[in-house]
Amino acid sequence: MAENRLEWLPVAVWETLRTVRRKDFLFSVLLTPALIVGVGLVVPWFKQRESRQVTRIAVVSPAVPGAAAAAQLPPLQGFEWVMPPDGERSLAALKRAVAAKRVEGAVVLSAGWAEHGRVRLVVRRTDPAWRSALLRHLREQARLRRAAGLGLDPGALGRIDAPLVPEEVPAVRAGRVSRADRIAAIGMMMLTIMSVLTTGGYMGISIAGEKQARVTEVIVSAIRPQSWMDGKIVAFSLIGLTQVALWVASFGVIALLLGWPLPAGARAGVLAASALLFFLGLLVFVALYALIYATLKDIQSTSKLQAYLILLPLVPIFFLGGVLKSPDAPWVVVVSQVPFFAPVLLPMRLALGAVSGWEIALAAVLLAATAWLLRGAAGAAFRIAMLMYGKEVSLPELWRWAREG
Repeated sequence: MAENRLEWLPVAVWETLRTVRRKDFLFSVLLTPALIVGVGLVVPWFKQRESRQVTRIAVVSPAVPGAAAAAQLPPLQGFEWVMPPDGERSLAALKRAVAAKRVEGAVVLSAGWAEHGRVRLVVRRTDPAWRSALLRHLREQARLRRAAGLGLDPGALGRIDAPLVPEEVPAVRAGRVSRADRIAAIGMMMLTIMSVLTTGGYMGISIAGEKQARVTEVIVSAIRPQSWMDGKIVAFSLIGLTQVALWVASFGVIALLLGWPLPAGARAGVLAASALLFFLGLLVFVALYALIYATLKDIQSTSKLQAYLILLPLVPIFFLGGVLKSPDAPWVVVVSQVPFFAPVLLPMRLALGAVSGWEIALAAVLLAATAWLLRGAAGAAFRIAMLMYGKEVSLPELWRWAREG
């Protein structure tokens, strides 16, 4: 009896070692941190490069035709005001200059533009990238001119515009949320989705490949189908945990080497609860994928139903807007208890201080129970599917197999 209870162990060890030795697995483990670092380096480089670029804008004011461009508008970082020569200040001439790329655009300031708020922009294409910055500058200059017309000096205007400095006093202890908590929650969400989808992909390749090669008929003659699936579930759960551990460790090392500041101040309770939810969620999705792939002849024969179930980890993303806006709303509390959503939504609510202890306990119980039920359903489905090669599974059949499990 003891041997029967542990007959899944050799399967788990064999599957784990076989997967972690795959070149594509090692490549994905190394590639993901490299991509994160690459994005972290490239995006600031593009922003810095963009900040050094100067946009040349022609400035024309028919009301003051002889004034220099600098007199028309004060300097603005990233922009160079250009005064067109005589004979090239008409609208047609400005359009030709912009079309020929002698300037990026042109602004025509009519008489009294600050009072009536009307200006004309000549652009090469509608809504250029520099439009919003230029308009902000023009609004500020119009505001200053209007204030001067009312007899207000810049100092008085500054006092009127002095910002309010609010002081937030959380009514509950858990309401004090740090930036590190938010970063940890977002990181956990990304790790959960990435690890589940990646692990599910390797599981699909493994199970479908064995069924195509007719290896499973030989194996199940010596081992129970449930033990075979249990070994798969344990193995790919360990693979998912290993993958995440390597991702986190490699990213931490790279961050230290590049001198990136790591967020500090995350609450230990939030991290521990998020890690527990991640682990249980990984078990649920691995067991779900085991159930799905047990019904497939090969990856190419995936039905619409099975494809939708494979993408189930992405569904909680659609609820994130509501969670961030009202993390303790009743519907959010209910939705975040759904076992397939809890590993993503509850860590976000935890970071916002909107989760009670009983919610974590209930979610953990529901996740563990769901993983156990799916594990039994996967074993039953695999046992029956061995006799159904070439037949596409239907929703009633999948439900019936789950009940038998």
